[in-house]
Amino acid sequence: MKLSYQVAMPEVAASHLLTAYKGSLTEGFRLLKDHGYDAAELMICETNQDSVSSIRHLIREYNIGISMLVTGELYSHEGLSLSCHDPHVREKCIHRFYDFIDIATEFDAQVNIGRVRGLYEPSVPHEQTYKLAVDSLQNVVRYAEQKKVTLILEPVNFLQCDFILSTQDSRNLVDEIGSPYFKIMLDVFHMNIQDRNICEEIHRSKGYFTYVHLSDNNRLYPGNCGLNFAEIITALRKTAYDGYLAVEILQQPDAVTAIRESARHILPLIK
Repeated sequence: MKLSYQVAMPEVAASHLLTAYKGSLTEGFRLLKDHGYDAAELMICETNQDSVSSIRHLIREYNIGISMLVTGELYSHEGLSLSCHDPHVREKCIHRFYDFIDIATEFDAQVNIGRVRGLYEPSVPHEQTYKLAVDSLQNVVRYAEQKKVTLILEPVNFLQCDFILSTQDSRNLVDEIGSPYFKIMLDVFHMNIQDRNICEEIHRSKGYFTYVHLSDNNRLYPGNCGLNFAEIITALRKTAYDGYLAVEILQQPDAVTAIRESARHILPLIK
C-alpha cells in the first residue's frame, strides 16, 4: 500500500474546516516528500494549463505522484451538482468532470465523486433527484471509460449528505452503473458513523473499491483518537488491496504536525 495526503490547490478557499494542507504547494510537496509520502491527493477547482503546469513541475521536482483529484469544491464553492433539477447546472457540472478526467489522464490519477452528487431538494421527489444523479453519472462514466480513468464514489455520512450514505449504498450504485471504471472509495471516517462495522464492510467491498481515505474518528490525524488502524489495515490486506491510503483530516493543531503524525502512525503499518 502507498500513502497519500490531501493538498489544496491555491484557488481553494482557506477554512478551519478544510481537510487538506493549505499553503505553498512547493512547501507542501516538500513536507510530503520529507515524511515518506508517495503521493498528493489534490483538492482542485481550476483546470487551466497554469494549474496543470504547476502540478507537473512539482511531480518532477519531488518525485511524488498524484493519487486522486478531489471534486467537492465544485459543490461547496460553485454550487454545482450532478443531481440539480436545473439542467444547465447539471450540464456545467458534467463538463467540469470532463476537464478533471482529462487532467487525471496525464497524472494517472483517479477522480472522486463525493458531495458533488448533491442533496435532495424540498420541491423535488427523492426518486427524481436520485435518477438525475444516476443519469449524470452514466454520462460522466462514459467519458471516463474513453479516457481509461477510474471514477470513485465516496459514501458520505448522513450529517453531510442525504443519499448514498453507507458503503452498501455505494456498492448498489456501482452494480447499477456496471462499469469497470466506476468504483467506490472507502472512507473510514464516514464508515465509522454510517456502517455497523468497518472491517466487515471492507471485506464485503472486495473488488468494489480502489481507494481509501484515512482519518481518526475525531477527524484528526490517525492515531490521535479511537480508531484501530492496525486492524483496519489488516482487513485491507486480507482483500489483497495494494492501492493508496490517503489522509483527509483537519489540519490541527497545525498542518506540519498533522502531516508528520499521520505518517508516523501509518507508515510502520504498511511498509
